Amino acid sequence: MVGPAWQVDWSALLAGALFYIIYNYIAYSVAMPFTLLFIPYLVLLVLSVTAIFRLLSSMDSTAIQQRLMGAVPERFAGGLLIGFGGLFFARAVGQMVSAFTGQVSFAGPELAVVAADFVIIPVWIIGGVMLWRRQAFSYVLGPGLLFQSSMLFIGLLVFFILQPFLTATPFPMEDFVVICIMGLVFFIPLGLFVQGVLSADSRI
Repeated sequence: MVGPAWQVDWSALLAGALFYIIYNYIAYSVAMPFTLLFIPYLVLLVLSVTAIFRLLSSMDSTAIQQRLMGAVPERFAGGLLIGFGGLFFARAVGQMVSAFTGQVSFAGPELAVVAADFVIIPVWIIGGVMLWRRQAFSYVLGPGLLFQSSMLFIGLLVFFILQPFLTATPFPMEDFVVICIMGLVFFIPLGLFVQGVLSADSRI
């Protein structure tokens, strides 16, 4: 079992990276189901799911909870995951309803993102509720979800920066600012979580 407080910092970042990979490969698998790349994407997805399950189950969540309770912003981070998770999930449901009723038509990439949202966003909500209630496993799961959500926003910001160089479209300044502000909402609790881990570490 992984016990020391400092290890939750790096393990959570790894878990968050795996969540990010899972999100992307769900999208890739849905977007390209009839291509040669589908099989390697599916294999990478299965391997990532297996790796994150083994990583999280190897950590002593009770010991980590005892070290971090009160040192990290549980309710702040949990509330953000619940709130944004609920909004994004409602948006995905609305998009699917619009597609099924014929109000809009989905291209492959759009459907892929919605499919990934349906799988990952409920985990945000579950993790947020667990953090809000300060349950032991949330001290293992929560930081990873904050890191994964932050990576999603960083990925969008990088895309906006590269878009003018790769296509003929102008730089979307308004979208960039909005995504940057939304990203900060997750960057701040993630930073506070890491700070809390380091603070708990210094008391050992």
